[in-house]
Amino acid sequence: MKLDYQDFMIFFTFLLLWISIQFGKVVEDSLAYIIVLSIGIIHGSNDFTILRKQQKGTISFIKSTGVYLSLMLLCIISYLINSYLAILFFIVLSSYHFGEQHLENKISGKKIVKSLIYILYGLLIFSLIFIENMNDVDTIMSNLTGSLIPKVWIKMLLLFSSSMMLILYGYQRLKKIAFHFNIIRELFYVFLLYLVFKTSSLILGFAIYFVLWHSIPSILDQTKFLWGDKTKKALLNYFKTAFVYWIISIVGLLIAYYYLTENLFSSVIFLVLFAVTAPHVWVMNRMKK
Repeated sequence: MKLDYQDFMIFFTFLLLWISIQFGKVVEDSLAYIIVLSIGIIHGSNDFTILRKQQKGTISFIKSTGVYLSLMLLCIISYLINSYLAILFFIVLSSYHFGEQHLENKISGKKIVKSLIYILYGLLIFSLIFIENMNDVDTIMSNLTGSLIPKVWIKMLLLFSSSMMLILYGYQRLKKIAFHFNIIRELFYVFLLYLVFKTSSLILGFAIYFVLWHSIPSILDQTKFLWGDKTKKALLNYFKTAFVYWIISIVGLLIAYYYLTENLFSSVIFLVLFAVTAPHVWVMNRMKK
């Protein structure tokens, strides 16, 4: 039986939107941590399994693993050199990753135009999250870098990303390049996410997008790549393979939480997230090719 996640995604988005309205920040954040630490982490736990499947032999796999680890090291070094620029780069990189996952099968055309649309879509999502949670964003940026993202930047980013998305949509239409989505439906999705970000806490709003709109579709794509289908049996195989990496991640987080101060823990968490995002984006990009 093949699984269609679209109805599932919409239903649970509305459910979590209702929860965010009915309950306080403590319940919201607790729920956010649960879904991120479960599905959110699992969605990136099969990178090495995907790398191995992509390679023809052991030597190729070792080389790819070297590239993967090198990207992690570069991210760590860049954060230690300039944490502020590292965070801005992380936002742009994550924006591309979010856009690629959501739009990769929905748009055609030149690679550079598609890549730009991916980034703009992700920046639109981030700007909607940030603009509704500016105080929380200020607190996080202050803890991580000692500096803030100017509020006018966020407002300009929202205007820029949304207007450029519409311009590129018009450009693709003029070039008679096929779209594989309904523009009204996509606008509805953006409006629904805006309602989520507006009514929920920063952490829950991001968790809803990251898990329901990004991680679950990514897990389904990875499952199809690794096992050729999206059946329940294939998904079970996916989770079995990811389980060891997931356990290691959770244990590492618990140890860090126990031994580090709050501010240092926040920095370490971001550093780890940044370090694994770059190679994960690289693996997913290769997989989609």
